[in-house]
Amino acid sequence: MTLLTSAKSEDIMMQLFSVRSAIMAVALVIGVHCSQVTAQQNVAQKNTDQQTADKRFAESNWQPAAMIYSEIVAKDPQNAQAWSQLGECNLQLQKFDDALQAFQHAADLNFRPLITKVDIARVYVAKGEMQQALGKLKEIEATGQAPRLRAYLPSVAEFKKLRDNSDYQQFLKATIPCQTAEFRQFDFWVGDWSVENPAGQKVGNNLVTREQDGCLLVEHWKSGRGIETGTSFNYYDIRDKKFHQIYFDNSGNAGAYPPMAGGLVDNKMVMISDQKSSPIFRWTWYTVSPGKVRQMAEQSDDGEKTWHIIWDSIYVSKQQQANKSM
Repeated sequence: MTLLTSAKSEDIMMQLFSVRSAIMAVALVIGVHCSQVTAQQNVAQKNTDQQTADKRFAESNWQPAAMIYSEIVAKDPQNAQAWSQLGECNLQLQKFDDALQAFQHAADLNFRPLITKVDIARVYVAKGEMQQALGKLKEIEATGQAPRLRAYLPSVAEFKKLRDNSDYQQFLKATIPCQTAEFRQFDFWVGDWSVENPAGQKVGNNLVTREQDGCLLVEHWKSGRGIETGTSFNYYDIRDKKFHQIYFDNSGNAGAYPPMAGGLVDNKMVMISDQKSSPIFRWTWYTVSPGKVRQMAEQSDDGEKTWHIIWDSIYVSKQQQANKSM
């Protein structure tokens, strides 16, 4: 009797334990589900608040927009865009210190770094603190990225007050693209040229022009026979700090001349094709004397162990030739 009672008691305890476990499992599932629902509701509310604020912002309804953005950043201090929009609202409401604080938060979160620096400078100008504004613009100039703002600056109403300031005019010069020394390394090739072979016989004409505000050198080649023509695009890329050339001719074979990249080596512009492909091509340009430039092409079929010349020419300035004939 005692053993039976003990066994029944154990069975009852096991059943109770199973029921308890089942209840806990259900509670856990319900808890997770509730948490997910709450999270989804929070995200939905956040999106709704952002959309409402953005709508007010687009309508230039600064005060209500500022109130909603303030609530957004209070809940989510990492929302860089909301900080930026809040800064603009406060600037328009002439709450300059609040605007500076908001824009600085956006800057600390690395939100649109250049534009945000401009926004901070705008606030300083609106406050009448011109030196602080100019100091912020000098920070932009020091990055070398000022040309990226060139199209944006004319729309900045606050900067009209700086129009006659010499430091501001210097900053505007810094926004002109492709004027720094690295962009001008290939300028010695710019000109209207008569092209000769090493024996002095004319083999063609080449007009090389600076275009796109000096960001692009364009070659216009025409052979002496008047049949073969070609155009190359030459540009300095700030990303890899190299000059690049892409050349196309009228043969219809777009792969006849592989792209090349390089830079100045001992005052010579040297560009090379993809070194993982074979053959490898290397082109070199350099000034021989005033009004004369040598252009030489080499090819390697053994991984750059040896090179042989496949093109050699001297560019002679047509202007120089004209002067000599006078």
